[in-house]
Amino acid sequence: MLTGCAPLARVIVAPPPAPTPPSGPEGTFPHFMRLPQRPAVSTGRAGLPVIAFDPAVFVDEEGYHLFYTTIFCRGDAGYSYTWDPADQARCNIMNAIGSIGYAFSGDKGLTWRFRRTPVILPGSSGFDSRKIETAFVFRVRDTLYMAYSADDTRLTSRYQIGLAAIGLAGQSSRAVLLDETRQFRRRPTPLLRYDTRPDRFDNNVQEPSVVVRPEGIYLYYIGLGLRLPDQPVEAPGQGLRSVAMGRATLDANLNVVSRSESPILSWVNIAEVRYFGGAYHLFGTSLGGGEFHKGEFLTYARSADGVHWSPVSTALNGGVAGLDDWGMMAPTAVADGSEVVLFYTAYSAELHNCFPVPPTGRFGKPVENDAHCLFATVGRAIARIPQ
Repeated sequence: MLTGCAPLARVIVAPPPAPTPPSGPEGTFPHFMRLPQRPAVSTGRAGLPVIAFDPAVFVDEEGYHLFYTTIFCRGDAGYSYTWDPADQARCNIMNAIGSIGYAFSGDKGLTWRFRRTPVILPGSSGFDSRKIETAFVFRVRDTLYMAYSADDTRLTSRYQIGLAAIGLAGQSSRAVLLDETRQFRRRPTPLLRYDTRPDRFDNNVQEPSVVVRPEGIYLYYIGLGLRLPDQPVEAPGQGLRSVAMGRATLDANLNVVSRSESPILSWVNIAEVRYFGGAYHLFGTSLGGGEFHKGEFLTYARSADGVHWSPVSTALNGGVAGLDDWGMMAPTAVADGSEVVLFYTAYSAELHNCFPVPPTGRFGKPVENDAHCLFATVGRAIARIPQ
């Protein structure tokens, strides 16, 4: 049930170039400081999300709106974002779906109010019927839109990008999203399809982020170039040729009118692009070979036009016990006044088996042949915006 993004990133044919050391304001971001030095969103216990990764934060005048990938267990009362190890019969954790959870914060992400049920559900058939993850939410007029990664049912573990919408009808985002009866409505076809031609860099497309500018609406995404582009991930001989970022231009109705013919930035993974301070800012994830994102860290690049980018540099390294000592990935950035508030998937590990979970225990993922139990939470860090 616990899966990572860019599933083939551990079989890279050639090692990517290392991120550059700090070299000035064009290619680096000022030092990020963790605040707090523990998860901003903890997981695995009663009253908390079962897991939380791939965060994306949308901000408006009310506060911070968090969308995160998680699993929802199914019980007699329906779906639930949380699971109680002391009352395991109430909600069967082995009967779960992968989708998107929601939480609201009025204090810049220090505390959260969680919605119990998914804000979107996978389709009953089609390109997004297996799993939905890695959401990015943006607003156009009186509608909230969600771009997301969807697992294909025909080519397993192969992703395309979907789009869903929820109308506000004059209500606040918080009121609509905390209403358990409301969900994003999915388009029946992908917003951006994978391209299975052998020479393409985007045989798989995932991890969307959208920048809305007066001159256009731009969809950024991570593309994977595969050795067998028309085959499932599990096919014999399958492997990864490249990991890179592309960009598509959307029209006013949020349809793709053009897309990258070649990568605009190579060897960047699980990334988000934001526009603030007169520039485009990319916050991404390093490529690593460790099990389940072990040793991965956060990266940064900057662009004046959204197409040509500075060298990728290191934004934040892991290593805080109980927070990100295993690894980190999937940053999401908020420009808030004079500072950037950064949220990210934070992985910590403990030296014990995950299962069975005792009544006072915590739900996690077994790693290293079940020698360690891994916990996926959300970390928070801040930095001053360069002047």
